[in-house]
Parts: sequence; structure tokens; C-alpha cells
Amino acid sequence: MAGGAATGRTIRYAIAGLLLACAVALVAGEQIGRSVESSIARWLLHTVSGMEVLGMHASTVPAVVFRSGNLRWNVLEITLECAIALTLAGLLVIGAALVCTSRCSPGRVLLAMAAGTSLLVLVNQVRIVMLALVLAHGGVGPFEWAHSFAGSVVSLAGLAGTLFVVFTLVIRPGAVPGRDTRTRSRQEAHA
Repeated sequence: MAGGAATGRTIRYAIAGLLLACAVALVAGEQIGRSVESSIARWLLHTVSGMEVLGMHASTVPAVVFRSGNLRWNVLEITLECAIALTLAGLLVIGAALVCTSRCSPGRVLLAMAAGTSLLVLVNQVRIVMLALVLAHGGVGPFEWAHSFAGSVVSLAGLAGTLFVVFTLVIRPGAVPGRDTRTRSRQEAHA
């Protein structure tokens, strides 16, 4: 039994190491991540609004360059603060910590990390497109309000929802904190 437990721990630590390596890669390669985010946002903005959107070559920094209804070109630079890389890195660090505990199934943690990553990217894309639409149709004043207030609300709501989904996926169904479910199953089997 001891060999099996050691192998299980080794697998858990290897998965945790991979999650931490991904977190470090996200932070170290944040400019590449911002370029990918801006590419997705350009496609999404054009798809949703039909606005003319320029490709990556239109800016020297990761940005969404688009023409609004008044035929004026607008640029939304995707800064590190606006990107999702740091938030995703934090989520992966949480995943690494969770996978190291014997209470969490590595498979469930990996599923939760995949779902959480997808949700965070989706929320940030919605936020970027929302800001582009506000800038295009409302101008700079409404954009500044939307960027500081509405964008923060969308981000925080998305983060809260993501954490809810992650922890719902990680926690085993029927598990009660402080109660050994293996003991309960044995007792039910003998009853």
C-alpha cells in the first residue's frame, strides 16, 4: 500500500508542478497572451458588431483597432492590467495547491482548471467587446466610466462565478467537510 500512496503523491506533485509551470509561463509570456486575447477580441468584435477591425499589424502593442460608426478609428490597448494572464496564473496556483491535497481528485481539479480557464477567458472577452462597443457608440466619457466601473463589475462577477464553478467541480458530490466519506460508505455497506 505504501508504494501506491507514494506513486499517488508523485503524480499529484507532478500535476501541481505542471500547473505551476503553466502559471509561470503565463506571467513570463504575458505579451504573447495579450496578443492572443486581442486577436480573439478583434474577431469577436467584428462578428458581434460588424465594425471594421484591423489585424495585428495595425498596432505595435497588443490592441483592438476598430472603426466606429462615425468612421473614426479607435484603439483599445490590451495592457497587462486588462489581460487575463495574471488572474489565470492565480487560478492555476490554486489548482496546484488543491491537487496536492488528498481530499481533491486530480482529475476533478484538472477539469475545474479547464472550466475555470475557459470561463475567465470568456468573461474577459465579453468585457473587452463591451468596452469597445461603449467607446464606439458613446465616446470617451462613457468609455472611462465603463472601463473603471462596469468593467470591474463584470470582472469581479466573472471571477466569483468562476471560483464557484471551480470549487463545485473540485468538491466531491456528497462530501461533507470534516466527515470521512470512506467510513460512511463502509458503515452503509455493513448495514
